[in-house]
Amino acid sequence: MRNYFILIIVILTITGCSPQKDSLIEIADYGGFISFEEMPATSFNILSLDSETLEGTLYDPNENAVSYRLKAKVGDNEAIVMEVNSFPQDVQLNVGEILDALEIDQDRLDLGTNIALIGEVTTEDGTVYTGLAPDFNNDNVNEGGDTTNRAKDYFPAQAMEFYINFFQPPGLKIRGTSFEEVSVSNNEQTYEKSGDPNEDEDLVNGAQPPFVNYEAQGDSGDDEIGFNSKYFAVTDISSSSLGFSAERIGVYSLMEDYDAYPDGTKGFHMEDVDGMIQITFDTVDIPDDVNKSGISFEVFFGNTSWESKDGMYAYVNITTDSGNEVIEMVNLFDDDVEAIAGQWYKFDTGFLTNVRSYQLVIEGYNGATPESIDIDNVVVYEPE
Repeated sequence: MRNYFILIIVILTITGCSPQKDSLIEIADYGGFISFEEMPATSFNILSLDSETLEGTLYDPNENAVSYRLKAKVGDNEAIVMEVNSFPQDVQLNVGEILDALEIDQDRLDLGTNIALIGEVTTEDGTVYTGLAPDFNNDNVNEGGDTTNRAKDYFPAQAMEFYINFFQPPGLKIRGTSFEEVSVSNNEQTYEKSGDPNEDEDLVNGAQPPFVNYEAQGDSGDDEIGFNSKYFAVTDISSSSLGFSAERIGVYSLMEDYDAYPDGTKGFHMEDVDGMIQITFDTVDIPDDVNKSGISFEVFFGNTSWESKDGMYAYVNITTDSGNEVIEMVNLFDDDVEAIAGQWYKFDTGFLTNVRSYQLVIEGYNGATPESIDIDNVVVYEPE
């Protein structure tokens, strides 16, 4: 029995030393590998990139590294942003300098950008180990790196492959609406269309709620902005009929599919339109001394199946110091709606530079009652 035991150990030792360096022991214990003592913060304020830094202490767990280089990469752009030749080493890497090295304009940085940081370690024998995981093709040729995911999982603070991203702090409202100033009635009251059901129409308020239009009562930050609604026919959006005569469309205080609104107790609701409702909000002017601003709103899509012509398109007309532009904010139909349905979902431009005014336009498309759309918390904002 003892002879068999020794033989098993010998076999495991031989098979465990693959020339592909694809084991935790080889990569983490014998190869080139650098880690942080503690994982630094990797999410940074998009409004203060020049003062944001990646800070930490690098160390060499295998005590065989002679150098470590860190490469930043986004898409096809990459650049070496750090080189260290002794360990342990305290490092400070300015985020603005990373963006400059990648030739990324800070003012145009997308909030969803993720920057890969990939380490490269040279050991005492001259071998270079890259931080990406191995990726062997059908001919067993490694087209990837040298550091297995198992090794990186073993060292949670590893500095061989990690990512930095960005966040936007809450903004300070300039103007907006949560539909709180609009009168409402009972939740079963419907909006009656004055024209033919399938006729394109600039909708008008009836004598009683629900109301589809609102005129702002002032222009201060506390006054809600106004809005105007129109109906447009959409061919083949519904198999039963086109257009509507009386449906739940306009401002309501509904708590049927959700427990609360994002802000206040009211919102704009539309269901079974069998076409498209277009809501155009008042233009909001930005104060001259505000250089960064943005706009956001929140939507609740009914949790059901959505068809190819059902969903939402939204855009914002802006004026800038150099002219007029249109920014698409939402383009969601069919499965894309289903992916976020059943929850309040926020759409946000993020901070834009030198915008002088915003005019939001939301278009809701649906052809059945369960395909409901609720809108709330429209906010034009500036940095706090």
